[in-house]
Amino acid sequence: MPKVVSMINWKGGVGKTTMTLHLAAGLATRHNKRVLLIDLDAQCNLSFLAIGASSYITHAYNNNGSTLKNVFDNYFAHAPTTAASIILQRQVRARAGKIYTQVGIILSHQELTLLDMKLAREKRSGRDHREETKFEIEKLSVIKAIIDEVANDYDYVLLDCPPNVNLVTQNAFFASDYYVVPAIPDFLSTVGISLIKKYMDQFNLDYTSMWSYAGLPGSYVNTKFGGIVFNMVDEYGGGPKEGHRQMIQSTINQQGANAVFANYVTDGDGISAAAQMNLPVFAYSDLPRAHQNAMKQAEYMGKVVDEFVTRII
Repeated sequence: MPKVVSMINWKGGVGKTTMTLHLAAGLATRHNKRVLLIDLDAQCNLSFLAIGASSYITHAYNNNGSTLKNVFDNYFAHAPTTAASIILQRQVRARAGKIYTQVGIILSHQELTLLDMKLAREKRSGRDHREETKFEIEKLSVIKAIIDEVANDYDYVLLDCPPNVNLVTQNAFFASDYYVVPAIPDFLSTVGISLIKKYMDQFNLDYTSMWSYAGLPGSYVNTKFGGIVFNMVDEYGGGPKEGHRQMIQSTINQQGANAVFANYVTDGDGISAAAQMNLPVFAYSDLPRAHQNAMKQAEYMGKVVDEFVTRII
């Protein structure tokens, strides 16, 4: 069975999508793992980064290719979805002219913007309250059903969540073994982490209760906190600058000694230069303009990937 991980932060601009893509790239190349990416955010940033904006437009709009929207459309229509029909294989870009052979992706769609409201309105009547609870669990299990279908094909599934805890994010959380919070070392990026953890703890309790009440076989397995990983850290003298060091230490003090990844990713133009070419920073040899910075950030990102493997077990 794969390890399923939701990547979430309510604050935008923290590098969540970039971290998700690079974890997949690092897991595939450094650890020879098979990875499925799922883009749940209607902004489609992971989809653009992974396969390129022009390729995405051709697939999703010109060719009406399958995206996550089809999965939920089929749920509303009471129609089945096969994972093979929506997972794009061998299309995530690794470097110029190369793709990752071990990374698949389910693309997002901008029309998912109103999906939460549509899901909230979806009420299926049952014979009694217990059966209606089963239907509510089905609503939360749309993503899980797809993952379960391809469970033997992947070692990791990484879900790039929107910046909220609405029903789409709850779908990701319901399917996940862990959740990880990318952050940058500033107040606004870290202030909501305790609230995210509080919500997730409550979801675990709610889902356990719902599962038991519905009389489903087995039991709901709690989603565990996988840690906070810092992006865009400014360094001086071989470590974070004082302001960033203090913010990281403050987060450790608030969340616990093991809550924060020991490794982090530095700030710089290497990752952004790679993103402009729809490449991961590991392809730094293809980035002459930002080669040195990209090489440094690739080294730091690789250490984050290695730590991720030790935490997500």
